[in-house]
Amino acid sequence: MVYNADEGLFNALNDWAHKFFSPETYECRLCRYTYGVTGMLPAWKTFLERQPFPTVFIYRPDFRKKYPEYRDVALPLILVEKDGRIDVLLLAEEIGETGGIISLINLAQSRIEAWQPPEKGPERATG
Repeated sequence: MVYNADEGLFNALNDWAHKFFSPETYECRLCRYTYGVTGMLPAWKTFLERQPFPTVFIYRPDFRKKYPEYRDVALPLILVEKDGRIDVLLLAEEIGETGGIISLINLAQSRIEAWQPPEKGPERATG
């Protein structure tokens, strides 16, 4: 899960206030749809716990630094990784178009079920 947000206490407080007072203008739809003012939404937490793989959360600056090949890809993103190869599961536009948590979960689950890692070796996808 790649957030279109920055890490840290000050940023978290700023994000919380932004989501509370003006959620429709909040930049990170992944954050907006999966977190409420008191933390991760129960439906999203349950969805993640039911997945057969670990979930990793990464913020914009760390992601851009670690994966420069994705520098021009809009955030947020949901990615999958297997054997060192990364594939995009959901793009920012697709996340935004879901409009909320239930549709996001349904779309993510359908993509996970349809996703098959490529038969090629452990190279990185280029987004």
